[in-house]
Amino acid sequence: MKITVTKKACAGVLLGMLAWTLPLWAAPSSADQPEPESAGSASPEAKKGTSPASDVKLDIVISGIEGKLLDNARAYLGLEQKKNDPLLSALWIRHLYKKAVEQIQKSLQPFGYYNAKVQASLEQLGENSWLARFQVDPGPRTRVTELDLQWLGEGAADKGLQQALQNFPLKKGDYLDDAVYEKGKSALIALAEETGYPDAQAVKAQVVVDPRNNTARVVLHLDTGKKYYIDSIRLHQDVLNEDFVRRYLVDVKPGDVYSQDNLLEIQHALIEAGYFSLVGIKPRFDETHENRVPVDVRLEPGKRQLYSVGLGFDTDIGVNLSLRWNHRRLNRMGHKADAQLKLSMNNSYVLGNYWIPIRDPRTTKLGFSARLEREVLDDSESNFIDVDAGYYWEKGDWLTRYYTEFKYEKFTLGDQPAQTTHFLSLGATLQRTWRAPDKLPYLRKAWAMFGDIKGAPSGISSTYYLRAHLKARAYLPIFSKGRLVLRGEYGTATVGDFDLYPTSLRFYAGGDNSVRGYDWKTLGPKDAQGNVVGGRQVLTASVEYDHQIAAQWLAAGFVDAGNAYDDALDHVFFGAGFGARWLSPVGTVRLDLAWPFNKENDEQTQFSDLRVHFGFEVLM
Repeated sequence: MKITVTKKACAGVLLGMLAWTLPLWAAPSSADQPEPESAGSASPEAKKGTSPASDVKLDIVISGIEGKLLDNARAYLGLEQKKNDPLLSALWIRHLYKKAVEQIQKSLQPFGYYNAKVQASLEQLGENSWLARFQVDPGPRTRVTELDLQWLGEGAADKGLQQALQNFPLKKGDYLDDAVYEKGKSALIALAEETGYPDAQAVKAQVVVDPRNNTARVVLHLDTGKKYYIDSIRLHQDVLNEDFVRRYLVDVKPGDVYSQDNLLEIQHALIEAGYFSLVGIKPRFDETHENRVPVDVRLEPGKRQLYSVGLGFDTDIGVNLSLRWNHRRLNRMGHKADAQLKLSMNNSYVLGNYWIPIRDPRTTKLGFSARLEREVLDDSESNFIDVDAGYYWEKGDWLTRYYTEFKYEKFTLGDQPAQTTHFLSLGATLQRTWRAPDKLPYLRKAWAMFGDIKGAPSGISSTYYLRAHLKARAYLPIFSKGRLVLRGEYGTATVGDFDLYPTSLRFYAGGDNSVRGYDWKTLGPKDAQGNVVGGRQVLTASVEYDHQIAAQWLAAGFVDAGNAYDDALDHVFFGAGFGARWLSPVGTVRLDLAWPFNKENDEQTQFSDLRVHFGFEVLM
């Protein structure tokens, strides 16, 4: 049949189409517009005009399913998506309602329900109020009766890939679940890429469902493609010695399998080095030769020097001013330096460090430091300088430091004359911190420990000593939003002439990181005049409960106990109280109100004995 259309007819058709579409311009601007209804079925609301959108209320009740099925049904349901649309009208509700049954049925298919039955009703409760009800019977669930999984291509015989195929999460006889299938398929492709097959892809992926018998046949054929290896790692930078930079790449070398994991390992190692602001990695497949891919690494240097100024308050040392300087790249061999100045009424110091990366620069380095410090307490005063050299070695979560230290100190205790001492010590430090992953800033499961032992012989020091100091802290989850914080400290020293033993090495208790309720370094052995002179040993413990009351706020209650002593712990001081914690991105800001439970000679505690402790805390 041949149809001829004249110009006059075309004009008539265009005018007709324009006249028909004009009413639709006022319809809601949605991709899902309501279908026109016949004049006989028009409701009174439609004749009078659409009600204002803000007056239309639509309630939706879905019964018979729950959990993921219910969530997915609501996600598929057009009525649910549009019920708060500002242009919702009675006409639009009826239009969306017509599609609702099919939408709910489709929403259940990803979970293996292909014979769902839905009883639906739409009721107008008032002039602008509607209620849609859906009673869902999901019916029998589809089972996988055939499972055809295959690797094709160069890596088809790879044992790791074959093992992963056997561990595919969807088994014969399992209920069909699209999410499980897709997750398993993605995991197989990702594993192939990690194994050196970046071109891996699914060449045949089918899920054939027989709704009448509630059975499904799953076919998944994956082609690995060619296996690739890293040919060379080409560094593009001119700020550091290239051999030094390559010492950060000991975990990934030319000849290793080409994979995203290895590329990320290269990037991570160079970012963690702290020298570069940008690490860009580009595999050059256009230069591939015999399945070996060159990798270009472009490095943009970071700022060499950083400065910071801080003004703070700490209960132990009061108002303090701090200045920091950090030089992250002193020369082409990656040497670093930093310095810090802190000034306060009770404690002031200046500290400088120089760092030399050696061997594997990620885990080993040499450190040289000098510290000049002045400390003024009610019962003592000390001025000292420490110069030390240390070897730092990190393995896993453990950090070890072996060091030698020279200390020169002048100190005064009470009314006694000043003493001047010097010590050349050898020591070792071991520490570890563990945190549950992805729990910052509110750590509910973590622990840390610190141990230091050092000593000096009498021949080259004012007197001999051997000193050990241990600290530990643990966070344990309790209830749904709480944590138990346990803290302990023990220190002991053997000293030849205690009168020559400097205050910076003696043990004290009291303060916001010790027994709260007592001032900083006010607990310990005293001389005949009642001045606290510090002891050979210290033992403290703390139990605290923190409860999360807001995203970054905790309420706390605690009990502390302990003392510093010489030979026997004959008097234990207790403190208790409550406080608040603010979880900042870099640590915890603490505010505590604490009372001493007992004093010397068992004096009664008064309200005026209240101590306010304010400080900053990070897990060691």
